[in-house]
Amino acid sequence: MNHEDEIRLIAYRIWEDEGCPDGLHQEHWGRAETIWREQHSPATTSTSSSPKASSKKKRAQARSRHSKR
Repeated sequence: MNHEDEIRLIAYRIWEDEGCPDGLHQEHWGRAETIWREQHSPATTSTSSSPKASSKKKRAQARSRHSKR
């Protein structure tokens, strides 16, 4: 997967985590680029949590909130 595909996937996860809002694609893309750069910078440590893990956790929390209604 090239870096643009990785950024696209991160942006998609951000979009999902925020409830799939319309009109925020540029903001999501910019945030995804920042996350991608942080993940690929030499200073990144292996102990930092990945957006994938974070996204799964956020989606699980969102599902549990929706199921309580």
